[in-house]
Formats: sequence, structure tokens, C-alpha cells
Amino acid sequence: MLASWVGITDYLHEPPAGHSRPPLSATFNHALTFCFQSQNEIGQKGVLFHGASDRFVAQAIKDTLPYFLGAVTDEYIRNQQLLKQVRAEIRQLEKRLAEASAIVGDGVSRADTLLAEAKSVGLSDLADDASWADKVEVLKRIQNSPLAAPVADGDDQAEFNRLTQKRTELMQAQRAIQAAIDRARAFEGNSRGFAKEAAEHVARLDAISVFEPSVQGHACPLCLQDLPTASSAPSIGELRTAKDTIGERGGAMDSATPRIESAIVEIEQKLIENRRDLEANRELLGSIKRSSKRLQLASDKEARQALVVGRISLYVENIPEMPDVSEQLNKLAKLRELELELYEAVSTDAIQERLESCLSNVNRSLSDYAERVDLEYSDSPLRLDPRALTIVADTPNRPIPMREIGSGENHVGYHIVAHLALHKWLAERKRPVPSFLLLDQLSQAHFSPDVEQRENVDLTKIDTDRKAVKALYKLIFDVIEEEEGRFQIIITDHPDFSDDPRFQAAVRERWRNGVKLIPQDWPLSR
Repeated sequence: MLASWVGITDYLHEPPAGHSRPPLSATFNHALTFCFQSQNEIGQKGVLFHGASDRFVAQAIKDTLPYFLGAVTDEYIRNQQLLKQVRAEIRQLEKRLAEASAIVGDGVSRADTLLAEAKSVGLSDLADDASWADKVEVLKRIQNSPLAAPVADGDDQAEFNRLTQKRTELMQAQRAIQAAIDRARAFEGNSRGFAKEAAEHVARLDAISVFEPSVQGHACPLCLQDLPTASSAPSIGELRTAKDTIGERGGAMDSATPRIESAIVEIEQKLIENRRDLEANRELLGSIKRSSKRLQLASDKEARQALVVGRISLYVENIPEMPDVSEQLNKLAKLRELELELYEAVSTDAIQERLESCLSNVNRSLSDYAERVDLEYSDSPLRLDPRALTIVADTPNRPIPMREIGSGENHVGYHIVAHLALHKWLAERKRPVPSFLLLDQLSQAHFSPDVEQRENVDLTKIDTDRKAVKALYKLIFDVIEEEEGRFQIIITDHPDFSDDPRFQAAVRERWRNGVKLIPQDWPLSR
């Protein structure tokens, strides 16, 4: 009900080949990920989105983010569903055609044998690759044609020479196909070896999962106390990054393996067809040799033709009723063209291209908002990384992720500007995400509320903190006004800026002096 109310359609994310996780449907709960920043999350340097400290939630965000941003459109979803329908129809057609082919069975090879004999006595010049219907039609025509008017002149030797040359060509093609299979098998073996090595590396690095995600590289993993100096060994974060990188590469090789196997199957099918052609060629050559032995007593060409026509007549009179599959073949060809067109429309590359376009617009707002509040690295291009779910500053020297940017002030600031930029895009594009953002304790990194001068109070620091927090609130008010109320921001916080009219007009409740969210006179539960 809620999903339908906010406009979430029946989108199903299907993981790439080789991944073990099941397909994921976008739900209302996934949309809420972008609507909350709790007190413990808004200042986190390693986690940008609500609940993303859980790796399953983080993976769900990665899988559904393209849909919520608009990279996966309603047209994409329709094409995805249509592709499933087309593939199901293709399978049904292929099954019916296979049944029809089984009905034809040995009739095709028998007709080919008779046509080869007819060619050897000058009764036919039909091409070997003619359709089944054409072959039957020619045999019927030979049956009903007077022997005085043969279709074409020919002799055993000419047809024998042609079939011998054809056999040489087929043998050469067989050697080439076998060599291609051997190369593909060798490449497949190398790919499996790399994937196995990568899996072993990931297994060795799995031990890092026993440590808390927030443990630093120079902290004791057991008691979580800081050590005197940072260890020279790789940090826990670096080991996790290495594990993820190796896992992704191994997964890429795993995903490539089915395509390699598919290519090998396709080449092996060609080898099967080649062997079938060689067998047919051998039978045709044999039939000519046998025909020559049977006809060696014939005194003239007409007598030899009469013997062949008699055999053809016997076959035609007992030929099975063959189904007409031409219409089904034409339909199958069109469906395969449509399948290819739909597959390209819903491919990973197409989604990635649209996702990059969406993020480019989000990143433009992200950089603008960061400059307004003077965050660290705001003079460098900023971007939202959809794979790591973090903010990255692309400095001239190297990309710097949010976890490497210092101070809680910057962490809070980047959380706010990232969510403002996202909601601006989501609201303007009318994406199916609730149009509100709840921020809790955004001043926690540096704010001291309005106070009177007291002993041991650094008023200079208080003033600096006030200015920094007021800058964040000013940005929030400015963005809301610029977006003309397309989305709402709800804040629970301690500051109370008496000199800011917009702030005072936005205050709805003051939970102070005994006034609380839950009134004290509410009855206690029993």
C-alpha cells in the first residue's frame, strides 16, 4: 500500500551472473533509507546512509539506488518484463520446432540420398542447402516428369568429384573448429584458476570480519583502546578494502565463466554440425558408388534414370506428412531480433550510463552546497560514489574518501549536503522517495547554545561554533526556499538562534524546563 502510494513500481533488481544473492524488489523501506540521519549516523565518517553500517542494508542501497535516482525508468521495467515474455515465447517456439524436426527425422537424409542419385544421372541440379519443402517438390517433379526430358545432364564422376571436394573442405573446417575449442578450453582453465586463487585470498581475509567496523588501524581489536602509535601493518579498513577488491575481481571472473562456457557450447555445436555434414557427405558418396555398381549393366542413360525414378516414386508415395513450419521460423527470427533489442535496452551498460548521468547532476548540487558552508576539500570536485556509498573529493593528487577527511564538523557537513543534493534531485524528478529528511543533532560536532558569559567559557570558540552551525541552518533554509517546498526537513536539535527570524519561525516545539516529547503526566504502562 505505502509503496504504491509513493509511486514505487514492480522493479526487480537481478544480480549479475555469478552472484549468489537473490533478486531484490524495491520497497518502501528501501526508500526510507534516504530520509533519516540519526544522532549516531549524522557524524559518522565511514557510513553515509541510514542503516548502512549493516552490510546487507548497504548492499540493498547499492542495488536500489539506480532505481530511486531514475537510472532505472518505468520504460526499463516494462522492457525487463517484456524480455521475460519474449524469452518464454522463444522457448515454446523452439520446442515446437524441435518436435517438427523429429517428425521429419530420417526423411531428410533419405531425400538427400535420392537427390544425390538423381544428380548423378542428370535428373536434378538442386543445391545441397535447399529447404526440405524444395527437396520434396523436386522429388515429386522428377516422379511425374517423362524420362525423355531429363532435368539436366550429368554423370557419376562429376557428382563424385564435387562431393569429394566438399569433403576436403569439411575436414579443413573441422580442424579449425577443434583448434578454436582447444584455445577456449585453455582460457577457461586459466580463468577458473584465477577465480580459485582469488577465493582463497578472500577466505584468508575473512578473519578481519571479527573486528568492529569502526575499529581503527592502531586500536586494540580486543579492548578497542588506542595504541600509542599507529601500526606499520595494513589497517583493518585497508584489509577490508583489499578483501572487497579481490572478491569483486574473483566475482568478475566467475561471471565471465558462463559466457566462456556458452561460447564453447556454441563452437561445439558447430563441430557437431560439421560432423553431421561429413556423415551426410559420406552417405552421398556411398550412394553414388552403390548406384554405379547397380547400374553398370545398364546400356544407356535412360535405363539408369528409370531405376532412380522408380526408387524416388516409392519414397514419394510413402513420404510422411510434414508440418509447415515456415511461419513459425519467421516468427522465431523476429522474436530473436526483439530479444536482442530488449537485452541491449536493459543491459548493465545502459543502466550504468544513465546512473552516471543522474549522479552528475547530484554531484553538481553537492559541490555547490559544500562550497556554501566552506567544507574541507570543497574547492575540489566532489562526487557520490555509488559502489562505496560515500563522498569522494577528487583532489589533484588523488581521490580522498570521506573517511579520510578530518573533523566531525566536516563529517556532519558532508552528510547534510549529500542528503540535500539527493533530495533536490529526487524531488525535482518526482522519484518514489518520501519528500522529507529527518536530521537529529546536526550541531553535535561543535555547537554551544546561546549562553551568558561565565567563568572558564571561551566566548571566541562559542562564537565560531555558532557561526558554523548557523551556516548549516542557513544552507538548509536556502535550499528549502530554492526548491519551493518540494520537500520538507525536520530537525531535532539544541540550538535556539534568537537573532534568526527564519529559525524562530520554523520552531514547532521547545522541549525544555520539563516539557518533553512524551508528557510526564502520561500513565505508566502496567
